[in-house]
Formats: sequence, C-alpha cells, structure tokens
Amino acid sequence: MNEIFLTPYTIIENTDYPIDTKIIIRASDFSNVPFQDGRITFSFIGCRFRKLEIENTETIDFKDISIQFISCFINEINVENIITTNFSIFFGSSILQGRIKNENLRSVEANNCLLNNSLFLLDLKRAVVSYTEENIFPIRWKKLFKSVNTNLENLLTEKHSFYIYDCKDIVFTFNENSTNTKGVYKRPYSYEIENKIGYYLNEEEKKKFKVSLSVQYSADKEHKLTKIINAKLLALSLSGYSTGELLIENCNIDSWYVRNFSAQLGANFYDIKPFRKETEETKLEIHKSNLDKVWFDNVAFDDYSTISLYRNKFGQTTLTACDFPSKYKDFEKIQTIENIHYPNRKDKNYFKTRYETFLQLKKQLEASGNFYEAQKFQAISNEALKNVENLRYWDRVILKINSLSNNHGLSIKAPFIATIAISICFYILYLWSLGRMFNSNGIDWNLFGYYFSFLDITHRTDFLVSKSELNGWSLAIDYLNKIIVGFLIYQFIAAFRKYGRK
Repeated sequence: MNEIFLTPYTIIENTDYPIDTKIIIRASDFSNVPFQDGRITFSFIGCRFRKLEIENTETIDFKDISIQFISCFINEINVENIITTNFSIFFGSSILQGRIKNENLRSVEANNCLLNNSLFLLDLKRAVVSYTEENIFPIRWKKLFKSVNTNLENLLTEKHSFYIYDCKDIVFTFNENSTNTKGVYKRPYSYEIENKIGYYLNEEEKKKFKVSLSVQYSADKEHKLTKIINAKLLALSLSGYSTGELLIENCNIDSWYVRNFSAQLGANFYDIKPFRKETEETKLEIHKSNLDKVWFDNVAFDDYSTISLYRNKFGQTTLTACDFPSKYKDFEKIQTIENIHYPNRKDKNYFKTRYETFLQLKKQLEASGNFYEAQKFQAISNEALKNVENLRYWDRVILKINSLSNNHGLSIKAPFIATIAISICFYILYLWSLGRMFNSNGIDWNLFGYYFSFLDITHRTDFLVSKSELNGWSLAIDYLNKIIVGFLIYQFIAAFRKYGRK
C-alpha cells in the first residue's frame, strides 16, 4: 500500500494513484504551521485513486483541518480510523463510491458528485449531499470523463445510492437553475478557464439522473436535524427511531418507503410528488410506523400508482392540502399489504385492516377540518367493511344498499335519479292498475300534474280517484312506492347534508 504524508496548504493536481493508497494525517505535519483562515488544508484536484483510505491516529492541535477532492475519480474510498475532532472532508464534482464511518469527523460533504454505485455515510456529526446546477462545469467534467474512459451518458444510466445512517445533522439538497436557459452558457465573473463555461441540464437529462437515498436511525444514537429539500429522487427510504427533527420539503420522489419509523420531535413532509410518474412505477409505503407528530402537507398521494399503509399508529398525525383519489375505483391503489413489492400477498384480515386504516385517516382529516376528504374515507371504509369475511349477512345487505343508493352518503345524484325513475315506473303501474293507462281512451293530460301528488309520500290514497275505485293492486303499488321513494328521498337528504354532519 502506498502511504502519503501531506504538507498543510498544498495542492496536488492531476496525479494517478494506481495502487491502494492511504493518506495519513499526522500531528507532526502541523508543527510550526500557522492556521490560515478560509483556506483548505489539503487539496487534490483532477486526481485518480484506485482505492483510497484516510487515517488519523492522533489528536492534532490545529483550529481546523480539511481535505478536499475536486474533479477526482475515487474507485473506492474507506474512512474509519479518525481520532481528531476538527477534521472535515469535501468532495466536489467527483466520481466515487465507498464508506465513511466515524463519529469524530466534523463533517463530510459531497457536491455534484456521481457515484459508481453507492456511498455510505455512517455515524457522522454532519453529512451534506448537494447538487447545484450553477456549479456544473462541462470542461472539468469532460476532462475527468476522458481520464477514466467514460462519459456522462454511461454514468447517468447508473443508479446513485446514498446510505446515510445515524448522522446527527443531515442535509440533502438540490438547487436547480431558476432561468429558462438550458445547455451550455457563459458564466460571468469567472477567472479560471475551466470555470468560464457552465451547463444547465434539460428535463430529459434530469430524469435520467436517478438518485436514491436511504436514511436510517438508531434509538441509542443522537440525532438533531435531517433536511431533504428540493430533491429529485428515484427512491427515498426512512427507517428507525429519530431523536431529532425531520424536514422533507418540495421534493419529487418516485418511490417512498417509510418502514418501522418514528420521530421523537416530529416530521414534516411538505409538497411531495413523484417525478417520473409517466415512465416509472411509483410507490409509497408506510409500514409499522408511528406517525405521531408527523405532518403531511400538500402531498400528492393520488399521483402514486401504488400505496401501502400497513399497521401504523397515526396518533396526532396532521393531513392538510393533500391530494387523494377523487373516484372510488382509484382508492384500490391504497392497500394494506405487508410488503408493497408483493401486492398479492394479502393476510386473512386484509379487508378488516383496510377498514380500520381508512377510519383512522378519516379521523385525522376531520381533526384538521378537512370534511371533504374525510367523507371519502368514511365511504371507502364502509366498502372495505362490506368485504370482511365474518360480517353478519344483514349488515352486509345494509352496506350494499347504502353503496348503491347514495355511495355511503357522498352522492346526491344517485338517489335523485333513482327517485325520479322509480316513482315514474310506480306511477305508470298505478295508473295501469286503475285502468287509466294503456287503454283505448285518449290521453288525460291532467295525469301529468297528478304525478307530483303521487311523488309526495304523504299523499292520501284517494288523491286521484275515490276510495271505491281503488283495488288491491293499486293500494299495494301505492304503498310500495311510498316505502321505496321515501327511503330514496331520505338518502338524498342525507347526502345533501354531508357537510353539515359531525
């Protein structure tokens, strides 16, 4: 293994390290070296490493120590043995993969980096991953691609997976170009030749760049704040018990997995929707999680092709301005399966679990004052209850009738149309039983007016003819009409008052 000892405030450029390399940070290298505020302690620019390890086995009395890798290729990096607590690592516009684990490191940052496969950031005080469009320099990237015999197209088709576990502070951000400019442009106020030309990605290139993020927390670790802002992710996974605060805002996430998760200080999910819903299968899974103090705000649940909510505790969950399916058939995408990747594996209590889950969601929506969406979940929970295997026969009949008559209190259209159609049919039968319809006599136009008296369920039996002219058929038809139309009118009124009910 090749061991490297560095001199503070030096820059190493365009150097190949074809064998395993270890950078050793020693206290003796800082003897009689004055601290220079604002300068990076060690810099590698345009270098290529086969396998890189960074080691520090002694405390260093120096205000701030930092090492940066700019436009570098690191086939594999491993950082674990660090003693001093004032050491930071920065990767900028580089290609890398590997593992960095150490609770003494002050911070690890990666800006505009592409991954060969994955990067593990574990037990750090601060982990920062950022993609900033204003810092894309095509001349630098072209030079780096050429040096390692690859191109942007090849790297974009690979999946870039970040695994961030038990870091106290986590920041994961995307900063996109706010102008309409796409492609190559000239950057003002740039003095270095390689930085004079910038590049803005187009939408097609952004959709090819598939970044996944997995964040995991352990209950025995300290966590302060996790911020995921403006990110465009192929997948996001959250798991474990966070003792800090979690903020996920303005993100496009194609597949979102929350498993065995809880947050002591709460979590805010704001403005989240899938990015590639036209080309990718989008999934949202919340599995055995405690969602107490979790706020879902402006989350586009309806845009996900499959949603699984399995055995969660909602507690004081808040749901505001979220988009849920507008049609009943679209609620089929919301399931209660143990693993979203195996949708056909449903347990025997599937419909009962689904019923109880929808009731919990209804309760949370009512608590936030969203009675419009709460009514939907009341109706859909009744549909799930209808399929529970051990439900009593007559309860199932009641649910089916309510479903058909007014969609469990949601539809005024169904009972209105049914009232008119059924009452007309009964009226025609009623007139036929009295010999006032389908006979050789001419049309009695007054019968059209008497229809409205027939529609009134409180009408007298002799509203049209005298009691002596009535017969058994006419009385039976009139009686059945009052029962059925009366029920439909009640269903109409019940649906009409859906926003007035508590």
